[in-house]
Amino acid sequence: VRPIGSTSESDTEFDRMKQEILDEVVRELHKVKDEIIHAIRQEMSRITTS
Repeated sequence: VRPIGSTSESDTEFDRMKQEILDEVVRELHKVKDEIIHAIRQEMSRITTS
């Protein structure tokens, strides 16, 4: 039997922490995607001007 209150508070805190981590991962993945797209565009531009 779990004590009333402590479980829901810790569960809520845990869910909030998971969401913050997930949000940060999504932001970082978007940055990586943008960097890859930028590098591909630069390379394509370099190839077409050579």
